[in-house]
Amino acid sequence: MSGLQITPDELEKAGKNIEGTSETFNTVLEEFRSTIEGIGDACGGDEIGGLIGDAHQAIYEAAMECFQEAAQSMKDAGFDVQDFAIQHLAADEEIAQAFKTFQSDMGGKG
Repeated sequence: MSGLQITPDELEKAGKNIEGTSETFNTVLEEFRSTIEGIGDACGGDEIGGLIGDAHQAIYEAAMECFQEAAQSMKDAGFDVQDFAIQHLAADEEIAQAFKTFQSDMGGKG
């Protein structure tokens, strides 16, 4: 991979942005939840309305579960990207120290 450059600071920033997006998504999701739950019994109280209401509730619950899993996945991805930045920085420092030690062992200035 020629030309690949990894900037730990930029990776950390990207990870924080991904986590921030997750938090924003959760906020919007809570607003959506409030709106849907605030509608109440819009399908009516008769038998057909009850069936429609039950179907609506089942779909709503499945959708909310998917949305919550997506938000958690975004948060986890943000953490992973930040962790990758930390690991990359640590590897860079370890390599730099190894070269200093090597240079010193060879009689150079380290």
